[in-house]
Amino acid sequence: MKIRNILATGIAVATVLALSACTGGTAAPAGDAAGDGKIGGEITFQTWSLKNDKFTPYFEGVVDAFEKANPGTTVKWIDQPADGYEDKILQQAGSGELPDVLNLPPEYGYSLASAGQLLDLSKSSKVLGDYVEGGVDAYTYDGVDGSFGFPWYLGTELNYWNKALLTKGGVDKTPTNVDEMLDAAGKLAGAGIQSISDVPSPKSLQSLVSDGGDTQDVYVDGKFVFNTPAAVAVIERYAELYKLGAVSPEALQGAGTLNSNITNFNKGTVAWATAGPNYIDKDIAVNAPKLLPDVDVTNGFGNPPLFVQGISVSGKSKNEATALAFAEFLTNTENQIDFVKLAVGFFPGTIEANKDVSVFAESAKNDMQKTANELAASQMSDARMLGAPQFTEAMNNYAQQQIALAVKGEISAEEALTKSVTYAEQNVVD
Repeated sequence: MKIRNILATGIAVATVLALSACTGGTAAPAGDAAGDGKIGGEITFQTWSLKNDKFTPYFEGVVDAFEKANPGTTVKWIDQPADGYEDKILQQAGSGELPDVLNLPPEYGYSLASAGQLLDLSKSSKVLGDYVEGGVDAYTYDGVDGSFGFPWYLGTELNYWNKALLTKGGVDKTPTNVDEMLDAAGKLAGAGIQSISDVPSPKSLQSLVSDGGDTQDVYVDGKFVFNTPAAVAVIERYAELYKLGAVSPEALQGAGTLNSNITNFNKGTVAWATAGPNYIDKDIAVNAPKLLPDVDVTNGFGNPPLFVQGISVSGKSKNEATALAFAEFLTNTENQIDFVKLAVGFFPGTIEANKDVSVFAESAKNDMQKTANELAASQMSDARMLGAPQFTEAMNNYAQQQIALAVKGEISAEEALTKSVTYAEQNVVD
C-alpha cells in the first residue's frame, strides 16, 4: 500500500463529500502562541500533488482562516507535481529555497533531518503530544536526535476473512492473532483450502513478530537487523504450511507483487487477506459483491502497519514562529478531520480526532465497512510505520524473493534473511 499513490489516484476517482464552505478549523491565536518570535509576515507552504478541484477549496479555506486570525500574515501556497517530488525537495534544500512548511513523508524527511534542514519539533512545539504516537515516531530517525514532522493523514491495514471458507475447513472462530491464523491455515489446508497468498517481507515480519510480544526492527544503530530468531521462526512456520498446501502458488510466483493477496481474496479462493479500512465498500462491494455476506474483519496483528504523510517545518526558515504556528494550525484536530472527510479511507493524525470515526468517515454502505472503520481507528495507537528510510523498496523486494525460496524449501529461513541483510548492507545509500 503506497499512501501517496492511493491519494493521487484512488481518491481522485472516489465519490467523496464535497467541501461546501471554507473549513478553516479552530483558529490559531494571534501573537506569540507558537514560539518566542512574533507571528506575522510571509511564509511558503508546499503540498504534493494536491492542487485540484477536490482539495484546492480546502487549502484556500485553511490559509484564509489562518491569515484572518493572524493579521499581517501571508501564506503563499505552492504545489508540486506527483513525479519527482523527492528530487525537487532535495534541490530546494540544496539551493536554500526549502519552503517554510512542507508536506513531507517520513522517508523523504530522513535526508533533510540528517542535514539539519528540518526544525526539531520535539524542542520547538508544545503540542507534539497531541498526535498519534506511531505517526510522531515515524519522523524520528536512527542516528538523528529530534522529531521532524506532525502526522497529518494516516493509513493502516486490517485482516479480512472468508467466513464460508473458514467454516468449510472446520475453523469455527475467526483468528485474532498470528498463532491462531497459522493454526487455522494448517487446518484449512487439510480441507484443500488455501489461506496465505502473500509471502512475508522484512517489513511485514515486524507486525507478525510483534504479535507475539517481540520487537522486530529493520535497521538500528547503523545496521540492518531483521535476521532475528523470531523472524526465522515465522518463515519456518510458513514453509511447513506450504508443504501442507496452505500457501497459494500466486504467493510464491508474485513475491513482492502489489495487491496479489487482494486479487486472490476477491476471487474467493483464499481465506485471509490484509487490506486498508475502506476495502469493503470500495473494492469487495464493487469487484466481488457475491463475497460480501461471507466477509469478516478483525484488527491487524501486533503493531499493524502505519502509512504516514506529515507536515514538516524548515529548520532554515527566516520566519520560524509563523511557520510553526501554521503547521500546528493546519494539522490540528478540526482541520485534520475536515481534510480526511475529503481523503476518504485515511485517518487524521491527532489522538483526539480518532476517538470518534463517525465524525469524519464516509457513511458506510455495508455494516462490515462500519466495523472496519471503527477497528482501524482503534488500532491507530498501536500502529507503527514499518521499515526504515535506509531500507529501500529494492531491498524489501530482494528479501521477499529470498523468503519465497525459503518457504518453498529451496534454502533455509536463516539463509534467506542472512542473504537479504548482506544485500541491504551492500546497497545502502548514505
